[in-house]
Amino acid sequence: MALDKKQNTARIEKLESEFSDLKIQLEDAHFQLQDEREKRQFYQQISDFAFAWELWFEPDGTIKYSSPSCYDLTGFTSNEIIQSERISTMLVYEPDREKYQHFLSGALNQSLVNPSLEFRILTRTKQLRWCVINVRGVYDKLGKYLGIRASVQDITRLKRAMGHISDLERGKEFDQRNKQRLQSQLDLKDRELVSFLLQLSQKNELLNKAKNILQKADKKEVANFSEVVQELREMLGGSANEQVDWSTIENQVEKVHPGFMERLQARHSNISLKDKRLCSYVRLGLSSREIAGLLNLTPKSVEIARVRLRKKLKLGSSVRLSNYLVQL
Repeated sequence: MALDKKQNTARIEKLESEFSDLKIQLEDAHFQLQDEREKRQFYQQISDFAFAWELWFEPDGTIKYSSPSCYDLTGFTSNEIIQSERISTMLVYEPDREKYQHFLSGALNQSLVNPSLEFRILTRTKQLRWCVINVRGVYDKLGKYLGIRASVQDITRLKRAMGHISDLERGKEFDQRNKQRLQSQLDLKDRELVSFLLQLSQKNELLNKAKNILQKADKKEVANFSEVVQELREMLGGSANEQVDWSTIENQVEKVHPGFMERLQARHSNISLKDKRLCSYVRLGLSSREIAGLLNLTPKSVEIARVRLRKKLKLGSSVRLSNYLVQL
């Protein structure tokens, strides 16, 4: 009897110890469950009040959770989203459905390289909006795969801004092409003007040579031929001494290089009309010999005039006259 009593006492103590351990384990489990509930409630509140549209997909693609912000973006409630069979059929713009479905399948299979996708949706009111979706896997503490979490944001304004920037860039390209076209036309007019002036210069140079030849022939030939020589000399001399119409040249220079004469006069009010002509010819890139033909001067006289002009313009020895006038 005494032995049975001891055995019963030991058994009772063991049961009491096991019961105490179970009670402690139950309390720990209760606290853990309460903690999990509080955490879930906390994250639920964060998701519910997030600006982005938050989603939780089960591994089979079923929507387990949809945050209320889906209504602001799509016009559909969370329950409507969760109860829908497929978001792609319900919301995704038809041209983007295939790439969206391929992206979602890759996300659920955990085979995505890029966890982000831009796509378009049609809202309940049939408004087209641009969205970006970012996904990541969801796992429990033991590493078990529970599906994917997705965050969808409205990027319609960003896309419109980027489109506006693209329009501006296209406009800039158009302006650049238009500028190049105008520059080509300007270069053509510049070449035409220079060609015209060169022809005048060559004409005057030729006439001067003819005049000199006739002068020499006049001294050698007989008297009855001298009258013809004199007549030719007067005719050629009149042509050679005929000055280039400066108003015509000035107008052409203004068309090719608008404002050049005005800027020249504003910066150097002390220069004469002859100086302005010389500046214009130098600005057009004519050589001293070509300018001499236009002004009926010798090349040496033109060089002297250039030196005097440099002094009037107060140019240093390191500054070329042509470069200064081009930059004016």
